[in-house]
Parts: sequence; C-alpha cells; structure tokens
Amino acid sequence: MLRATILGGTGYGGMELLRLLIGHPGVEVIALTSRSREGPVAELHPHLAGYTDLSFTKEDEDVRLALARASDVVFFAKPHGVAASELPAVHAGAPDAKIIDLSGDFRMPDASAYETWYAYTHPHPELLSASEYGLPECGQREAVRGARFVANPGCHAAASIVALWPLARAGLIAGRVAVASVTGSSGSGANPKPGTHHPERFSNFKAYRPLVHQHLPEVLRAVGGETRVDFVPHSAPFARGIHVTAIVPVGAASAEAVTAAFESVYADEPFVRLRAQPPELRAVVGTNMADVCVTPGDGVAVVTVAIDNLGKGMAGSAIQNMNLMCGLAETAGLDRPGAGL
Repeated sequence: MLRATILGGTGYGGMELLRLLIGHPGVEVIALTSRSREGPVAELHPHLAGYTDLSFTKEDEDVRLALARASDVVFFAKPHGVAASELPAVHAGAPDAKIIDLSGDFRMPDASAYETWYAYTHPHPELLSASEYGLPECGQREAVRGARFVANPGCHAAASIVALWPLARAGLIAGRVAVASVTGSSGSGANPKPGTHHPERFSNFKAYRPLVHQHLPEVLRAVGGETRVDFVPHSAPFARGIHVTAIVPVGAASAEAVTAAFESVYADEPFVRLRAQPPELRAVVGTNMADVCVTPGDGVAVVTVAIDNLGKGMAGSAIQNMNLMCGLAETAGLDRPGAGL
C-alpha cells in the first residue's frame, strides 16, 4: 500500500481527496493535516463518518517534513500562495516522496506570470521548472508517469483545455477562440468571502474576471502557438461542477475532420466520454469524468464540456496523476459512476 499524506484537510480539495482515497485499493492515508483544526476528521466532514477514524494532525514545518519522509506521496491541498513557500522544503527534505500540488503555485514555468496573473512575486522561481503539468488526456501522460512533482491543473483550465486540445493538436484552430466557463460555488473554497459565498450566489448568475482570470495562461500554454483565447468565467448557483462552451473558428475544415480530431484523441481515454448531445453536470458530479460534445458548423465548431470542479478539476485528477506517477492502474480508486441527480 502506498502511504499518502494530505497537507491541508479542512478545505474542499483535501476533503475530496480523502473521500476518494478511502476507496482506493492501493493507498493508505496516514495523515490529514490542519494548522487550526484538531479532533476527528468526521466532525468537520460528517459524510465520512464510519469510513475513516483519522483525526487532524496539527501541522507545522517539522511535522510537515516528518510526514513527507514517512509518505510515498504528498498532496498539497492548500490555498494559492501557501505551497509556493512550504513545498520547496518538502521537495528538498523528502526526496523519496512524490508531490502533487493542487494550487496554482507551480503550474507556470515563468515566474513573471505569477506577478501578472496571481499578483504576487513567486518566492521560489528556481523550482518552477521541476514540476510537470498534470492533465494526462491532453499530451502530458508520459511526462506525468515519469514525474516526481506534478502541478495539478486549475478547474476552469482543465475543462477548457479538454475542449480545445483536439483541435489544437490537429492544427484546426483558424482564429480567435471564445470560451465561457461556468462554475459552482465550491470552486471558491470553503471559507466564505463576499461575492463567492453560496448565499450570495443562490438564484444569481454573473461573469467575473473576464479576460484576466488566472487559469487563462494554462489554457494558452496548452493550445500553443499564436492562438488567441478570450476567456470569461461565470459564477452560477450550484455547488459543484464546471460547464464550458468553446466557440472555435475552424476555417474550411470539414465536419468530418473536426469530429475525427476528437475521436482520435479521446476514443480510448478512460475519463473522457464523447457525447452526441451537449453534456449535463449531473452526469459527472462526484466523478473524474469529462463529458464532451463537439458540434461542427459552417467554419466553426462549438465544443461543450462538463466536469466536476472537485473531481476532474481537482482531487480526481490529482489521484489520476498519483496513479500514473506511482505505477498503479490509471483508473484505480476513480472508476465510479456519478450520482445522476
């Protein structure tokens, strides 16, 4: 059994990691940490009562390093900016542990991008080149398989890249792309904040951070070249899920060529389902699946994608990456249907 530690267990990412890893046949979670919380995990996450007897481990720098040295894999499930400061010591001090970071702190190789998109100066730019970007379906599988340190994709980015990657790979993107991405309230984290707390979102719908969201550079890096992407995220009144609509100019490419681009990339992917009709969130919530539909038109393709922001957009993809990094079956612990409602 692999020994896993989850650093940061009070948020939705750590919670979902533990929920999925409880049913993993090859992993034992040895610790779930918190700086502020003590006592049984199930007191904070009551849906896990009866499934785990873990209690929160009070974390400081020494505890963090000791746990990493006792683990085969370490998940950083902390807010943006925290891993940038804490992860380097674990990377250097626990060289046998594989590391997966769920934040945005190591997703981009250029330190200046953090000043532009995250509004902070990265404290350890020397480590940015050490991570691999972890979206196996979209060209990173072999890099992840051989990696020691993986930066998990952002949730908006994961769904958007899944939508655009087949057309970019086939060279069929013929102009400026428009992407609208709609997310549920859990994407804003467990701590209530003005404008993102669920009561503020209930019966409400709005766009936010148009053209300047921090996940955009991940999308641009994936599609490559000179492709322009206008990205607009939206806040919606549901808890879990992301729904992306991408409008992609494809020039003179035939409908058959557009469809073939998706079939050639995703036909055998265990966590991508090609759908004949635009997908629904209820089919993917609670899973690591991405449901994809492509609708070719006259010079344009409309691609719709549905994922669970806590699944394929966070904890599910982190476990998929762990499976690849550690030589396990890629689907281990993740091969499960959604609730359907």
